Amino acid sequence: MRNKRRYENRFWRIFRYVYLRLIRKNDSPERVGRGAGLGIFIGIFPTLWFGPALAIFSAGLMGANRAAALLGSFVCGPLTPFTWTLAVIVGNLMVGPEWRVATELISYENRGLIGKQFLMTFMVGNFTISILFGLLGYAVIWWLAARQRKVVLARREARAVAEAGSLD
Repeated sequence: MRNKRRYENRFWRIFRYVYLRLIRKNDSPERVGRGAGLGIFIGIFPTLWFGPALAIFSAGLMGANRAAALLGSFVCGPLTPFTWTLAVIVGNLMVGPEWRVATELISYENRGLIGKQFLMTFMVGNFTISILFGLLGYAVIWWLAARQRKVVLARREARAVAEAGSLD
């Protein structure tokens, strides 16, 4: 029994250490924005259930903030029905008329054709909106992180001035 508690405690400490390293890491606004943009891209793109793991792994490879990538991936999860619908609409606007998905084409005889058309239209539209929302997420999160960093630095400076004034 005692070994089991020690074993569980060790895994809990490792998990907590990794969690705190991800959350408390003081990255630059550029790295935080890059992580969020990457997470949003992966969250919208159809990665099935591998999205969060893929976001963390690719953020590590790209030098982005892993916590921001994971959060960006999780934020896009509940929005999947809306983003996939938007992907079909955008895809219909981008592909040629022979690849467009239309309700008139859906019949029992055209199942194979509509499958190819839908997949092509969906993937073109999904890649496009994944890139666009990823870039937008990068820009917004970068701006917010830079703004927050300025606020924190101004507070530190004001506190240092106040402490220096009280010592005199």
